[in-house]
Amino acid sequence: MKKSTMLAFTAALLMSAASITGHAASAPTYDDNLILPNPASAPGLSNVVLVPVASPQVVQSLHDYVKAWENAEQKIALAEAKRNNHEQLTKADKKWLHSKDKHNYADYFRTHSLGRVHGFETALNWNGENRNKNEYEYFETPKYNEKDGFVNSYGYNVLRGMVDRVNEVVQKQKQVGGPMNDDEAQALEDAILDILAQEQEHVSNEELRHYMNETIWFAAKETVKNKASEEPTAADEHVVDLRKAINEPMGSNDYNKVDLRSAIQQ
Repeated sequence: MKKSTMLAFTAALLMSAASITGHAASAPTYDDNLILPNPASAPGLSNVVLVPVASPQVVQSLHDYVKAWENAEQKIALAEAKRNNHEQLTKADKKWLHSKDKHNYADYFRTHSLGRVHGFETALNWNGENRNKNEYEYFETPKYNEKDGFVNSYGYNVLRGMVDRVNEVVQKQKQVGGPMNDDEAQALEDAILDILAQEQEHVSNEELRHYMNETIWFAAKETVKNKASEEPTAADEHVVDLRKAINEPMGSNDYNKVDLRSAIQQ
């Protein structure tokens, strides 16, 4: 080996050894505050908000959610009134009543919102209500104990805390029978948006703000989609008046033909 090459190789080894020694002697750092239980520089109030408190997508999805819930409660109430009065129920009436027996808007929302929190917890390696010790690359999070309870990551605490507050409001609405009119639906929508605003007010981390928005958006969208599969479709809601269909005059050049099989099955 040439002398110059040997010297370069020796210098590289010495620099590598010095680097390893230096790292071993000093405590390593970690700049992801969302994963730490009590970050030294916890994100506080921010003067510049890059992500709106509630994105337009969140506002729209929440509006669709509360209006779909309101519509369902109104239709179910009408079907129950017909059943109690011993009136003949339509196919749509029966499906509305059955949809209430299966699932409801409040519990679906809770399932999807909590599922999203745990999804972020897994994907981002957060510590959340873990009863076992979690070992990370540069630090460890202790397991649950009776004195300190759970030692969770900052991101998990913020996201789970917001979701728990929202679900408390949604479950209270369920207990009183859901939103039955426009005023109740608007009050529910405003209450959820208020919680989102209050929780995000103390978060300057824009990544976490996005997760907060995305969780509420996802829960609202998925709930509406799930319930739509259990409720009557527009075709189910269509009611045909056979007497009117038979007797209604047609145009002078048309024959008054009625497909009774189709009319009855609609």
